[in-house]
Parts: sequence; C-alpha cells; structure tokens
Amino acid sequence: MRDCKRLCRWLISCSVIALLAGCGGGSSTNPQTAEQQIVASNTNFRTRVQTILRNAAQEMGVQVSPENFACGVFTNGSDGRMSVMINAAIADAQDLTLDDLRAGADVMFCYVRTDDGYRNFLIVRIRQVNNLWVAEVRNLAGETMTLDVEVKTGQPVSNTMTTVWYPNGTVCVDRRIGKFRVAIVACTVRDSVFNPIPYRATSGGWEDQLDSACEQLMSSVRGAMQSRSGSSFRGVVAISRDDVLSVCQLSGMASEMQLNDSSRPLGYCYIWKERNGDDLPTRIFPIKLISAQDNSYAVDGAPAIGVTLEPSYLTIKTKSSPRPRLDDNRIALLLPVQDQVVSLEVPLTQ
Repeated sequence: MRDCKRLCRWLISCSVIALLAGCGGGSSTNPQTAEQQIVASNTNFRTRVQTILRNAAQEMGVQVSPENFACGVFTNGSDGRMSVMINAAIADAQDLTLDDLRAGADVMFCYVRTDDGYRNFLIVRIRQVNNLWVAEVRNLAGETMTLDVEVKTGQPVSNTMTTVWYPNGTVCVDRRIGKFRVAIVACTVRDSVFNPIPYRATSGGWEDQLDSACEQLMSSVRGAMQSRSGSSFRGVVAISRDDVLSVCQLSGMASEMQLNDSSRPLGYCYIWKERNGDDLPTRIFPIKLISAQDNSYAVDGAPAIGVTLEPSYLTIKTKSSPRPRLDDNRIALLLPVQDQVVSLEVPLTQ
C-alpha cells in the first residue's frame, strides 16, 4: 500500500513537471539572443519579399531574379514614418551587352516608399539618346520619368544590386551588369524625387504586403536592439543584402550629444556578414566615439569600423535620424551629431 502511494506521488510529480515544461516553466531550450532574433527576422523577411517582388513584377509584365535583392528600410522614432528602397534584378540582365543597353533594356525592378507615404513599384530601363545615357523609370500604367544615368565599362564585378542614400537627400541606385556599371542618380530631394510618377496600385495589393513585411522586420529589430540598449530610439535603419545585414538604432539624445562625450553611446549597431573572419563584433555594440590626438575618432569596441565626419545637411539635421550608404566594398551608417554627420564605415571586402 505504501509503495502504491509512493508510485502515485511520483506520477503526480512527473505530470506537474511535464505541465510546467509544456508551459515554458521547465524547458531547457535556450531563448533566442537579440542577435539571433535580428538574423532570423531578416531571413524570414527576405523569403517573404522575394515572393512579393516576383508576383508584383509579373503583374507589371517583367520577370525578375529577386534572390539577391538589396533593401534599405528606415523608421523615424519621432513620428513612426517609414522609408523603403528595394532593388531587384531583371531576369537575364547580366547577359546584356553594351549594344543592348544603347538600344534600350530593362535592368532594374524597384519598390520605393518615402517618408510622406508615396509608394510605387517601378521598372528602370536604360538607353542612349543622342550619345547620352538616360534611365526611364515607369510605373504600372506605363507613365515614365527620365533620370540622369552613368554607364561605365570595366572589369567584371559583383552582380549584386546596391542601394545608396546620400546624406544630402539625393538618391543613387546602381547596378552591376557583367562588365558594366549602371549608376542612376536622382539629383533632387529624396522625398520628392519620384513624385512626378503617379502612384498606380497593383491589383494584387503587393504594396500593402511589402509594407507589412518591412514593418514586421523593423518591429523585431527595434525590440531586439532595445532589449540591449534599454533606451528610447530616435530612428532605426536596417540594410539587407544577401551577404550582409546591418542595423542601427540612434539614441534619442544623440543629436544633442558632444562628439567627445564617451560616457553615453550615440546608439547601438549590429552587423552580420555571410563571410567569416572579418574583424567585427559578434554582438550588438554601443557606438561610443573615442577621440585621438590627431583629431580623428574611433569606435570603442569595433576595430573594423572606421569613422569619418561629414558636413550635416538639412534632411539629416532636421530629422536627427540615421541613413545608410551601401556599395560593394563598404557599408556606412550616417549618424547626425550636432552640426556634423558621423559616418561609420565597415569594409565588406578585405
């Protein structure tokens, strides 16, 4: 009888332990770190966006290769507005010749969303007119605008598409096509550059789905960054490419801080690269500038990150928000501090 009671107590204990484990009370599974959360969110984001881009492009009558799309997403902490620039390659664009470009060829498929809510899917076509290179950007209805473009020839380079947002509000999008580099420069203020092209909504509602994917990514990134910083943010930026991911949260008081104040961080960053062996922090790290004797600056705890100072521009200074700059060789995070912009430059190739 006594043994029977012991057996009953043992069974009840096991049941309670199992119940607690099922509710998370006794699980031995390690929770995701903040860094793992950011990388996992980016992986889900890229998978979701590839499908959306493919469907939206099909509705616009083009085929794309979205696997290597490049993306910059920014949210402003003060008003919650979101800006997005996504580039995907037109299928088989890497096989184009210089003569193909002269005659006219589609090379890029983009999604643009600006702070003021303007958004559009756009196709970029390159051609030559009177010996001058131009880029025709058209929307779903076939309405177009023309931008300046540079076409340079040289040695074969990466076919990765890149997105660059310059600190003075200018937008530059460039695309490597085999031996050619096509750089499209929109020499106007960023928030109004695409306004001449009317917005035409896709019937599939791909704009809403893409915005939702971007918002979900940024919500996860903000949560992960703030779990480490424990402070409010002024703005958060995420740059996603197939081989690199960079996120940055700017401190709410960063624009009012002094450059030589190392007691408080300007913000927090995390940089993930597909290639190993690059001397980068493996964790989210605070951005603290250390002044050297030669009036230069370094980032505390991040030896692979160089620092340069640039004049501040109105669009940066007013919003006090970070901006990304991305090319094949480096990634830069532009942080406004006082009347200058601190550019944190990370090499992508050694």
